[in-house]
Amino acid sequence: MQYSEAVAELRNNNLRKLYFVAGEEKYLAEKFIRLLLKRLLPDGDDTALIKMDEQISFNDIIEACTTLPFFSKKNVVYVRNNNFLKEKKDKTAQQAERQFAELIADMPDFTVLIIETDEKPDKRRKLYKIIDKYGLVVETDIVRAYNIGGWLKGKFHEIGKAPDAEAYAYLLSTINVMQKVSLGFLDKELDKLALYTDRRDINKADLIAVLSGLPEISVFAMAEAVGEKDIKRALSLLEQQKKDGVHPLSMLAILTRHIRQLWKIKFYLMQGQSGRTIAKTVGLVPFVAEKLIKQARHFKLQVLRQAIVDFAEADYKLKTGRDNPAMLEDIMIRLCR
Repeated sequence: MQYSEAVAELRNNNLRKLYFVAGEEKYLAEKFIRLLLKRLLPDGDDTALIKMDEQISFNDIIEACTTLPFFSKKNVVYVRNNNFLKEKKDKTAQQAERQFAELIADMPDFTVLIIETDEKPDKRRKLYKIIDKYGLVVETDIVRAYNIGGWLKGKFHEIGKAPDAEAYAYLLSTINVMQKVSLGFLDKELDKLALYTDRRDINKADLIAVLSGLPEISVFAMAEAVGEKDIKRALSLLEQQKKDGVHPLSMLAILTRHIRQLWKIKFYLMQGQSGRTIAKTVGLVPFVAEKLIKQARHFKLQVLRQAIVDFAEADYKLKTGRDNPAMLEDIMIRLCR
């Protein structure tokens, strides 16, 4: 079950005896577990919470889950372990795993077990199938630009704001140029909207004002200008980034990502693929893909390919101190020529 569905279950007070929270997006995992503990321990009774770390064994968990609570009505056992579902070759460990599987199938009424792991579990393993049968598996996978819509909807609902179509499109387009979407960071940035304006409706200007400190926001307009072959505007924005102290490597990373996407899209266009297919293949929401397709039509494939090579050389020179002040300008001018 995905994070949003699992949260909906909690809000409906549909509680389980076993939760397995698995995935690389630590922000989502931590947020879900905070919500879960608040539901399980509404009075904040920490005496019921038993935390266990990487060094524990199946026998340790079994003992914690089956021991009658002394100072509270229930045991909430919270296990943090990345080796949980890895195959055990030792016979003693295999026996302990079988006993643990029996516990899962018949968890005491006074115990709730929470297991968290950063790793994507092997769903073929017998133990995983048992956990999935008797508990709730919460998948906290890394969120990408193309599937962040559900999270954004929930976040705007949480802060009581509603972006208009232009603002939402701008935000998704900006997130698209991020190499990695940090939900924790984005969450804090969007919280600023609640302080920025009392209005429920959010427009593009509001987002730009609140998020202007992000390198991705400030460089985004420059990457867009390059994609539209508006060299005058692109160079003006580049100069502004330099004055604002944006690091050249940050600008280069976003430009490279943008041009690489145009290169891929141009290749698929030449193969005769439809816009819908291209969006799915490249991993873009449809309207972002549509905009990039229009930009890609302005370029020849070899020009985009050469730009990627030029950006790679620029990256090496920047990291080795061999760059020249006009290096990025030269690449952008050749691209937009």
